[in-house]
Amino acid sequence: MNKERSFNYQPFILLGALVLFLAFCMDTTAETLRRPQYLFFLIAVILVLFVFRQLVSISEPALILLLGTMFRTAYVLYTAIWTRQHDVIDFGTGEGHAGYIEYIYENLSLPSGDPREKWAFFQPPLHHIIAGLWMRFCAHFGLAYRQVQENVQLLTLFYICAVTVISYFICRELKLKEWGTRIVLVIVCFHPALTIMSGSINNDALSLMMAVLSVYLVILWYKTPSLRIIVMLAISIGLSMMAKLSGGTVAPAVAALFLLKLIKDREHIGKYILQYLVFGIIVFPLGIWWEIKNMLAYGMPFNYIPPVGEQLNASMLMRLFDVRTGNIYPCLISNGDAYDEYNVWLAMLKTALFDDSNLGMESSGINLFALILFTTALVLAVMSLIATVKVLTDKKNKYALLPEHRLLFGVLYVTLLISYFIFALGSNNYSAMNFRYIALVIVVESVFLGGSTDACTDKHHILFRLFAAIVFVFAAASLSAYLLLGFAR
Repeated sequence: MNKERSFNYQPFILLGALVLFLAFCMDTTAETLRRPQYLFFLIAVILVLFVFRQLVSISEPALILLLGTMFRTAYVLYTAIWTRQHDVIDFGTGEGHAGYIEYIYENLSLPSGDPREKWAFFQPPLHHIIAGLWMRFCAHFGLAYRQVQENVQLLTLFYICAVTVISYFICRELKLKEWGTRIVLVIVCFHPALTIMSGSINNDALSLMMAVLSVYLVILWYKTPSLRIIVMLAISIGLSMMAKLSGGTVAPAVAALFLLKLIKDREHIGKYILQYLVFGIIVFPLGIWWEIKNMLAYGMPFNYIPPVGEQLNASMLMRLFDVRTGNIYPCLISNGDAYDEYNVWLAMLKTALFDDSNLGMESSGINLFALILFTTALVLAVMSLIATVKVLTDKKNKYALLPEHRLLFGVLYVTLLISYFIFALGSNNYSAMNFRYIALVIVVESVFLGGSTDACTDKHHILFRLFAAIVFVFAAASLSAYLLLGFAR
């Protein structure tokens, strides 16, 4: 990566090239990694890197990003479009995210009628429009329809890999040092929640990518408050909401930075008021036109969410404080457990690592790595909470993050947690507690961990080495568990 520029388009061009190669040169319909073409593809990549190692400088961050991209590519290649999905149903059913995408593919128009009449059709349509047009593009070149369907996962692969690249650019803007950047990238590149999301063909991945881009753009805008950047920021937030309404959770943090800039630079208040008006003119129509349209045409509530799943038979006290569990995987009746997971803390942790799956049911050899993953994730969760408190309460600039950056990430962190707990505890459905609803917090907390890591002056201290070891063991366990899953079929 170019060390003189905080942003360039080259990584995204490379990701686009990867998507085109996989879509048209590889068989994405296979559901296993036990295929010679994947092995020789990996060997070819290694040989290319070996030959060009002296001509092309590959920095450590670029290498981590490359490994993360290859890992998630492997996950997508062995994961079918009906495996570890949410509200997708299947193509050919006329319902779910797959049916939504397929309708646009077949008709080149949005579905007509009340969106509540078909499952998942109430969702904003940006992801489904892009996916439907992408399917048309693939079909135009004669790909088998099954391949065309599986190729939708390549879009979500692109989105999540883009999240990791943008996270790197955020590290650059925050002036995180070598170790801080390393910690952020290792967590973001190998976190299981993002890995699973890279193969999920619903609208989560696109909304997350645009939300992370919004965080990056508002950091740029605060440094150089130009009209061009604030227009890009408004478009990114609007598109995040047009993919999924919850993309608007970045808005309070952005508003906090807008207010801080207005207070600190009061002599240019007219310029900022004009920019904020332009921002509002763009973001609101783009972000909520779908909800307004359906509210006016069909009386659909603005933030409509259909009832889903079985009701949890647990009191609020049990959901908050009863942390007894005999299983590292989510407890689900459908998996043979006695109950559906009801404790919100356990559900948050377990779904972040395994979604709704019991990986041991697919291969008992995964259980050891899953246990290591669960243990290290629990330790990291505690460490990240400590790091968050220390960074946000820092009054001596010990943690390098500037006050405006602490404000941005602090407000975003609190907003994400509040929105998650309101949704999770306001419903008696297990699915409402899924970690995917606050996946953006992975980037936020990794930044806090990275900032606190850079503040450590003695990188040889036993506690620092222990922390670093936990981060890398977490990543290695995630990599091992989800790669083994691909060979378990």
